Amino acid sequence: MSISLTKQLITKGNCGTVTELVDVISVTSCGFVTVIKVIIPRVYHAEMNVIVNSVINDWNTVNNKRYRLIMLKYAYIGRVVFIVQMIGAYAAEFPLIIYKLPFIMSLWSNDQNDSAPIYTFPIGPSCWVSSDISMIYYILYYICLSIQLTIACTAYFGVDTYFFGIAIHVCGQFTLLSHSLDHVYSNGDVVIQKYEFSLFIKRHKHLLLLANNFEKTYNLIILSQVAIDTLLICISGIVLLMTMHTRDLVVIIGLIIRINIVYVQLFIYCYVGEQLHTQAEKMGSTVYNCLWYNMSPKVTKDIAFMIMRTNYSFNLTAGKMYSMNIENYKNIVKTMASFFSVLRLMFIENE
Repeated sequence: MSISLTKQLITKGNCGTVTELVDVISVTSCGFVTVIKVIIPRVYHAEMNVIVNSVINDWNTVNNKRYRLIMLKYAYIGRVVFIVQMIGAYAAEFPLIIYKLPFIMSLWSNDQNDSAPIYTFPIGPSCWVSSDISMIYYILYYICLSIQLTIACTAYFGVDTYFFGIAIHVCGQFTLLSHSLDHVYSNGDVVIQKYEFSLFIKRHKHLLLLANNFEKTYNLIILSQVAIDTLLICISGIVLLMTMHTRDLVVIIGLIIRINIVYVQLFIYCYVGEQLHTQAEKMGSTVYNCLWYNMSPKVTKDIAFMIMRTNYSFNLTAGKMYSMNIENYKNIVKTMASFFSVLRLMFIENE
C-alpha cells in the first residue's frame, strides 16, 4: 500500500488539497514504520520468545491470591490502553474510508448542479482516479485499499499495545518480587532464608533479562516511532494552523484527533520506559530496607552483594540514543508547543 501510494505521488503529483497530501504522507510513512514494527520482533524472535514464555508461565504458576490481584491490576491497565488506542485508531481511519465514498463526496461538492458521481479513493486526491475507469474495477480497488488501510492501522497500533501489555506485566513482576522478600522475614531458619534469597536473586536476574530483551528488540522500533511521530505532529500541526481560518470543523477535528493519538503513542513508550526504570531501581531500596537485623549474620553478608546487583540502571531507549521516560516526553511536548507557537506567529504576520 505504501509503495503504491508513493509511486502515485511521484508520477501524478499532488493535484488535490493540502489535507489530502498530508493524508498520503501520513499513511505512507505509517505503512513503512508498520513493516519495521512487524519485521524487527521477528528478527529478534529468540528474545521475544523468552519474554512471551515467561508471561505465560507467570499466569500458569502464580496461585497466591494477593499476587494474582496485583497481576490482574497491571493486566487491567494494559487492557484499558489497548481499548483506548484501538478505538482512537479506527476513529481516525474510518472517516477516511466513509468520507471518500462517491455519494458522500457528491454531498460535499460545491457544484450542486453536477449530478455525476465524484470518484476518489480513501487515500489520495480524486485526480489520481482515471477518468475511463470501470465501475467494477473502481469498487474492487476501493474495497481493497480500505482493507489494506484497516490492516495497516491495526498492525501500526496493535504492535504498540502488544508491547505495552507485555511490558506492563513485567513491571508487575518487579512489584511481586519486592513482596516476595516477606517470606524471608517470616522464617528464622538460616538455610531457608538463604534459599529464599537465592530464589530472589534468580528471579531478579530473569526480570532484568526480560527488560534487556525489550531494549534490544524495540530500541530501533522506538527510534523509528519517535521520528515518524515527530514528522506527523509537525505536518498535522502546520495544516491545522493553515485551516484554522477556514473553520472547516471536519478537517480540524480530524487533525486534532490525529495529533492526540500520536502524543498518546509517544506517551506509551515513555511510560513503559519510566516504569521499567523505576521498578528496576526500586529493587535496591527494597533489599536495603529489609529486616536484616533480625537475620543471621551468614545471611546479612549476602545482602551487600544483592544491593550491588540491584544498582543496575535500566533505560528503554530510542536507538540507544534517547531515553524514553516521562521527563523526556515532557521535553518533546514543550519543544513541539514552542515550534507551533512560532509558526502561529508567522501565519498571523503573513495574513
